[in-house]
Amino acid sequence: MSGSSASASLFPGAGSYGGSQAPDLVANLRVDQAWGGAQVMGALHEVNANYYSPTTGAAASIAAGHPSDKWGWAAGAGLKINAPFITQGDWFQAQVNVTQGALRYLFNTPNTNWGKVDGSTESYGMLTDCVYDVGPGGINPTGCQLTSAWGFNAGYEHYWTPAWHTALYGAWYEVSYGSTANAQLCANQGFGAGSGTPAVAFPGCSNNWSTWGVGARTQWDVTKTFYLGVEVLYSEMKSATTTTGFVPAINAISGPSGALTIANESNWMVSVRAHRDFLP
Repeated sequence: MSGSSASASLFPGAGSYGGSQAPDLVANLRVDQAWGGAQVMGALHEVNANYYSPTTGAAASIAAGHPSDKWGWAAGAGLKINAPFITQGDWFQAQVNVTQGALRYLFNTPNTNWGKVDGSTESYGMLTDCVYDVGPGGINPTGCQLTSAWGFNAGYEHYWTPAWHTALYGAWYEVSYGSTANAQLCANQGFGAGSGTPAVAFPGCSNNWSTWGVGARTQWDVTKTFYLGVEVLYSEMKSATTTTGFVPAINAISGPSGALTIANESNWMVSVRAHRDFLP
């Protein structure tokens, strides 16, 4: 969640959440058959925003008020198809998820703001459930504006032999903010004007961002309880943008030549794993 005012922090994790008042409601409907399986699932998450001025005195904060609570939601569907007609043990699997105001059901790791610094460049993206804002003196307050996101992932595993198998997989995730929420974020970052409902974003400032990746993993099942594996993953993040092309001043990191330039960052990961089960 992101709360913004003259005294509140732009980025989540600094008093923007009002605390938990109700548990999340989660449900799924699943079927498993010889051909594979399928599932539909959903969740409801209460988004409870803090006061508009959480860093002032308690009495002043209460007097300033707060946005009304909203319920965020997440929904998804998954499908797995066994493919013994190719090779025994082969399978294909895919899943799609959409959410508004419950982004942690979409992003498991990391489930905070995203970003990477590489030399003098940086890619960044905010991960919030809601954005709210108020002008100086408590004028022009906004309600809790839920953040939207969606994601898709798919994978295929092929058995070369009963002991050797390779998995190929890929995923795409995208986060988007409404025009009013984006304008308020941009204004607090220094790339817009006004506050609360009249806020306006300057050209080029967008807090929308996305990330995608593809990978492969090969595993050797030495025994039923011991295996060796190697995995290679390539991922890329399409950064949020600003009017100047530099990271927001509130989040700037001193680089070799000052503020870091915004760029889409990529990353390679190679891992080797040895796994042994000691208990059944």
